[in-house]
Amino acid sequence: MRKGLRTIIHPVEDLAAAKDWYAKVFETTPYFDEPFYVGFDIGGYELGLVPGEGASQALWAAVDAEAALARAVDAGATVLEEAHEVGGGIMVATAKTPHGHVLGFIENPHFAPPATASASTSREIHSEARVSLSPAEAYAMWASAEGLAQWWATEARVDARPGGHYELYFLEGPRERGSEGCRVLSLLPDRMLSFTWNAPPHLRTREEHTWVVLEFIPDGDGSRVTLTQLGWPEEGMADAQSDWPATFAYFEDAWAKVMGRFETKFAGSS
Repeated sequence: MRKGLRTIIHPVEDLAAAKDWYAKVFETTPYFDEPFYVGFDIGGYELGLVPGEGASQALWAAVDAEAALARAVDAGATVLEEAHEVGGGIMVATAKTPHGHVLGFIENPHFAPPATASASTSREIHSEARVSLSPAEAYAMWASAEGLAQWWATEARVDARPGGHYELYFLEGPRERGSEGCRVLSLLPDRMLSFTWNAPPHLRTREEHTWVVLEFIPDGDGSRVTLTQLGWPEEGMADAQSDWPATFAYFEDAWAKVMGRFETKFAGSS
């Protein structure tokens, strides 16, 4: 999930009327529409409507609203609202800064920002593995936390549906343990799985996302699994001072090791 201004919340007295009004003005329909919250994607930003009265509020994107609030408190802010769910898995937290401003954070699993911040190059990373699993069995090893635990990540949060979580945890500790904020983009059960992907914490590209496409292809008595990582930003890859070239090099090596591990683990499976 990219850091930045994410959401503007407008309290409204008549939620249905306000929803219709904003839909007409912006010529779009809400991506999330419930009695407690209506959310619009407006050019990569979120316009949220809630029933009630009061001033509008800006909320900043957070992978983990509770952790974001804790960092603010560590820096001298005071808690106004502890991180809490406002419905549909959406978490919100607010604090008062030492300067007297209200600072809000939102963790929203339903809102998927663009995969990258700028135009993508045609550059891709490719890797593949040959395993003695059927395509359906190989797919299950990637599309579920239980499958991933058998060969790669012992802890994961995977919801195999468009927009669902695809978070694998590798490191110990409460923060930045793996692919927090990554989401399933699309899938064809037993045939294809695509998800957003982020860099490890030591790289400055951590907050941006590329995407990965896995294909599960019948091959003799087993299957061939191909992996393609795309979405490398044109501007970032051309800038030697950015961390994008290092990120590309990191994943060229990392995916080869991951696919090699997958192939070794299931080479003799039946």
